[in-house]
Amino acid sequence: MHIYVLSFLVKAKCVKCTRMLDTALDLIFRPLTRLAIAKGVRFADASERLRRAYLFAALQVAGRHVTDSRLSVMTGLQRRDVARLRAGPEEPAPRPDPLARRVALWLAEHAGAPLPRSGREVSFDALARRIRKDIHPRTSLDALLAAGTVGLEGDTVRLLKPAYVPLEGSDDQLRYLGQNVGDHLAVAVGNVLGEHMSPELAVHYDGLSDAAIEALREMWRDRMGAVLQEVNARALALQEESPGGGRFRAGGYFRGER
Repeated sequence: MHIYVLSFLVKAKCVKCTRMLDTALDLIFRPLTRLAIAKGVRFADASERLRRAYLFAALQVAGRHVTDSRLSVMTGLQRRDVARLRAGPEEPAPRPDPLARRVALWLAEHAGAPLPRSGREVSFDALARRIRKDIHPRTSLDALLAAGTVGLEGDTVRLLKPAYVPLEGSDDQLRYLGQNVGDHLAVAVGNVLGEHMSPELAVHYDGLSDAAIEALREMWRDRMGAVLQEVNARALALQEESPGGGRFRAGGYFRGER
């Protein structure tokens, strides 16, 4: 009798966990599917990406030498799909955005002060060449001008925004979305799975007026901007003092709605 009751409680707990996970997946998938529909990505294409994600996660758990049959059992994918996906080329690792790195360097070393466009030492061209020598500084300047990140007054380049924000709907913006949200979700999932990756800090309220939400948004933007600039300067100094193969990403978000 005790064994039966214990079994029933464990089963009930598992059902409850499954329902909670289903709800979490719904909340995650809905904005993603909204983006997919807006960009013309059909279900068949999205499902292929999900197959790849399942295989990638299973390989992380089981290791590279696991059999196709074992992966099929772990993921629920058909064995032929597992074999096909494993035989395909690996996707390249994401590279840091050189435009974002230029703005970060500008803020860290020059506090965002206006720079002469050309010059050997302190100039926009010199800063751009420090990040990527294979990209002409004029190309970087045009991209930052188009995004509204900088302004050009004669021979002086002024920083108008404390970060490079890719053009709305551009490939760069989509790439940033994947990297930024992917890292955030990786931390959140790691915490749920007990991997103790990093604490998530957030505050949320309801019952607020539109004016109150806007005031809080401005407060968040000002305080978060100052923190990120401080972290940026410290990260740049540490990168030069003790370079290595690791990386990090830190940020925040603010969402208000009625």
